[in-house]
Amino acid sequence: MAAGLLARLLVVGLIIESQCKNGTEAPIHTAYNKFIARRIIARREIKCTLAEYNLGGTCCKKCERGFVKNTKCPTNIREHCVQCKYGQEYIDHTNDLDKCLRCDSCDNVLGLETAKKCTPIQNTECTCIKNHFCNSSGSCTHCEPCTICENGLVEKQCNSTSDTVCKMKDKRKSKDLPSKQSPGEAVPKPGVPSEMVPLIYADIDLSAHIPGIVGEMTLQDVKTFVRNHKVPEPVIDQILRDNFSDTSEQKIKLFQVWYQRHGIKGAYGTLINSLRELKMRTAADKIEEKLKAAVPNSQEGGQSYNDHIEQSTTCTLEGENSYVDNAELSKTYSDSLEET
Repeated sequence: MAAGLLARLLVVGLIIESQCKNGTEAPIHTAYNKFIARRIIARREIKCTLAEYNLGGTCCKKCERGFVKNTKCPTNIREHCVQCKYGQEYIDHTNDLDKCLRCDSCDNVLGLETAKKCTPIQNTECTCIKNHFCNSSGSCTHCEPCTICENGLVEKQCNSTSDTVCKMKDKRKSKDLPSKQSPGEAVPKPGVPSEMVPLIYADIDLSAHIPGIVGEMTLQDVKTFVRNHKVPEPVIDQILRDNFSDTSEQKIKLFQVWYQRHGIKGAYGTLINSLRELKMRTAADKIEEKLKAAVPNSQEGGQSYNDHIEQSTTCTLEGENSYVDNAELSKTYSDSLEET
């Protein structure tokens, strides 16, 4: 009897406790939901101007171009916006940023030079250096060397946005080339004294002379030379990075890459003529003097390329004359036999 009464009282107590909880929690949830709804409505009702931005329900002032904020929510642009560092940073639009953008640099190694310096409101503008072009439709990150027409005939000059257009050489004129000309031999150009064009050492091995050759050239000269001969830009960049602190090694490695791609055949003539075409005549003359001094017996022991050809031609002519003389002698002998 007592046990049954105790059980009933326990059940009643649980029911009352449950009702009390529900009665207190419901108002709490209702109040919280109303608070959230009010905040959402308040945010929707906040309308900032074009010169402002919304930050947590507050309209903050945007900084003008050339300036960035120095506080979380600017309310006075004269006090809360600071100017970007001249020549180092810029911002070219109104903003809510707290850091300026870094100015671009125009790297001569990539064929670029500065057209307009960087200001707090404008980034640096780059253009191609002389004898370089960029055919990119967008912003140019590097320029390529202009093509040099081998025959000297130019249809359209190179400019900052397009490469040189060369005229096609007349095939009929190629028949007029001297028979002594070699594919690897330098050919005098009109108006250029013949003594200025290297006719000897056409196939000399330049490997042992590379340090002396690049010693007469600046790093920029070497870079211009190898770019002119289509050494890939990534290869050039890699060499410059690998030998960052050693300019001499940079020049040697760059020249070696070109020499390996070109080969021994005609390399000397290509080197000297290219330097002169690229307006590096002083370097060309000094390199030519160095190589002549380094190979003093080339003309005496080996003879020049032209001498070899002339000697070969002489032997051929003598052989032909000998053949004709023998034929005439044979004919005379035959005639005498018939008479007998």
